[in-house]
Amino acid sequence: MVSLAAFLAVSLAAQTPAAPTTTASLAGAWTLNRDLSDAAPDRGNRGGDEGRARGEGGRRGGSGGGRGGFGGRGMGRGQMGGGAPVNPEDSARMRDAMRDVMNPSDHLTIRQTDSMIVMTGADGRTTRLSPDGKKIKDENTGVERRTKWEGDKLVSEINGLGRGKVTQTFAADPEHHQLRITVQMEGSGRSGQARTITHVYDRD
Repeated sequence: MVSLAAFLAVSLAAQTPAAPTTTASLAGAWTLNRDLSDAAPDRGNRGGDEGRARGEGGRRGGSGGGRGGFGGRGMGRGQMGGGAPVNPEDSARMRDAMRDVMNPSDHLTIRQTDSMIVMTGADGRTTRLSPDGKKIKDENTGVERRTKWEGDKLVSEINGLGRGKVTQTFAADPEHHQLRITVQMEGSGRSGQARTITHVYDRD
């Protein structure tokens, strides 16, 4: 009888589904480890979206003169195609948003709850993420994020930074007291090839 009871207990335990994995904690203060991080993209390279935003902003706005013209003729793409000029302030906000993604702050402070994650850079700029998969749009930049947990990684899909798909992944490494932020850009730039940039932060 005792053996049968023990057998039933073991069987029930084996059939009981495992408890869901808890989400990782990204909260804390983090400082960029330059030695372990990828170098920031060359800001003078106009093959990327950031350079394209800067170049097209100048061309379409008509303020770039000969330097911003297409083919050195002083005529922007927007003017050639009859498109409306781009607001310089909107272009500047887009560049700032791209910079924050591709070249994040040297220091980050992260506050985390079940419904919201707020990341604040050294300059006071904040990024708000809703890990439940709902879209959050920054009205200042027009950038929209859809964020969710995939295991112990926080994955944020970003729209509004130009062509191509941009994904930012946050992964904490409790063993080494580090945070890895990886940005993958697909279909961006003239080559259309995917690019991946990783920044590693040490916990303060």
